[in-house]
Amino acid sequence: MEEVKCSLYKAVLNRKNIYPKNKALYFKGRYFTYTKLIRRINEFSYSLLKLGYKKGDVITLLLPNFPNTIYLLYAVNQIGAIANLIHPLLPNTQVKKIMDKAGSKVLFALDTRYDEFKDYKDINVIPVSPIDESNVILKIGYNLLNRKALKNANKAKVRSKDLFSKYIYEEYDNDYLADHIYLQSSGTSGDSKTIALSSLSINSLVFPFNKLLGLKDANGTYILSTLPIFHTFGLSMGIHILLFYGGCDMLMPKFSTKETIKLIHKGKMTFMIGIPLLYEVLLKNPKFKGKGFDKLNLAFVGGDYTSDSLKERFNKVMEENKSICRLYEGYGLTETASVVSVNTHLDNKDGSVGKVLPGVDVKIVNSNNEVTKNFIEGEICVTGNTLMNGYRFNGNENYILIDGKKYFKTGDYGYLDDDNFLYFKQRIKRIIKVNGINVFPSEIEKLLRKQDFVYDVCVIGVKDDKHGNLPVIYLIIKKNYPEINYDEQIKDAIKKSLGVYALPKKIVYVKEFKKNMIGKTDVKDLENKENNGDLKTF
Repeated sequence: MEEVKCSLYKAVLNRKNIYPKNKALYFKGRYFTYTKLIRRINEFSYSLLKLGYKKGDVITLLLPNFPNTIYLLYAVNQIGAIANLIHPLLPNTQVKKIMDKAGSKVLFALDTRYDEFKDYKDINVIPVSPIDESNVILKIGYNLLNRKALKNANKAKVRSKDLFSKYIYEEYDNDYLADHIYLQSSGTSGDSKTIALSSLSINSLVFPFNKLLGLKDANGTYILSTLPIFHTFGLSMGIHILLFYGGCDMLMPKFSTKETIKLIHKGKMTFMIGIPLLYEVLLKNPKFKGKGFDKLNLAFVGGDYTSDSLKERFNKVMEENKSICRLYEGYGLTETASVVSVNTHLDNKDGSVGKVLPGVDVKIVNSNNEVTKNFIEGEICVTGNTLMNGYRFNGNENYILIDGKKYFKTGDYGYLDDDNFLYFKQRIKRIIKVNGINVFPSEIEKLLRKQDFVYDVCVIGVKDDKHGNLPVIYLIIKKNYPEINYDEQIKDAIKKSLGVYALPKKIVYVKEFKKNMIGKTDVKDLENKENNGDLKTF
């Protein structure tokens, strides 16, 4: 485990020293070797120090995935500063709020958004271009397309192109236990929290995956890097994992079905990670077949509910195209650098969210904080080197001591089996107690998604004078189905499969659900609208 006891920068430097000529990054038709990657990171580190930034400073990145983003991410880590990672499309008022909370005085933002932030007081706003190292044609096209938006950005005192230097900084801070990454929780079930991760937590997360992925090393492997770094799944599993092992990140700032399929056909895709919608879009494309699929090894899905149908349809396409790749889901959270358990070729079980990772320990506790036996449901508690350093600025950390070890109480409900496979049931906050009986919204949602007329569904609990609480179902009907009353069909299905306690207080038909910053249905928004009585129906 000594390999994990280093900074994120040092982990990539280690790979450069072993595979200097390996491809590390791909962007817009161009590859960057590990030698070039480390050189650029060292240039950016030199420039950050010259600008006056140092160990412990909070440096905010509001950027999608392109080379300058990666240089900045690791350069910030190299000098011992903290990378405050924010959704690149977040409104400027929310960006300012997060920066003020973190005490950050510098913002690296996409150059086309510079005008939104240039008047921030006491904050150095540095516009970052995605095409600093691109060819002339791409630069001309980008500048023409965004001419109006770039007018003021091109006049900024410091721009991303100024970070490229003939000088380099090769020393590095190696305090792998310090706060190195700030991430914002999605806030779907409450207020957003700032989560601090160390280099150790992220390195420990990716370390066991060479065995789990069936690799001796990552030489000649490629991963789709389209999930943004503000999300821990994208940061740890989309960016750092292959750089830790010597593979290549295929950077894609905005997901493109056409470009992804093109890369697969070229044999430049070994692993894929994405949210369910990404795979649904791929499956709808008639060109998602043919050559290159034999190079695909594994695909992971997370970030939202994944239907059995999606996995079955994806795996069928893989079989038809002679690929060993299968779509697997896991379980994780930002507080543990993303993955806690995952299904793989080596170990997988239907219905589970995978086997607990090596180096991670999971316990299930009941309402009295007593550890349960296997197959007995309770709250999922996690410990290990992947655990966060803690919440910063707000949020109460919820830990429990078990056999002298500190476990994080996740707020999730599930159980373990005898083989250490984890089964996720529901967020505890979303469990609905009907006459004292636990009703799981996720089970109702999963059942209703199997109905032909259901496009999407979300279930919340509301207070009821007679029963304590009852479910309320919100439904979006598929476009090719008539917008009629499906109440009896829904109630019959629930009563037959889940019992009378899961029957809803009411069923509300809506046009759409509000999504949070990572594309999940915003449950909190539905709860607020239900309480305020302002939900619009058909």
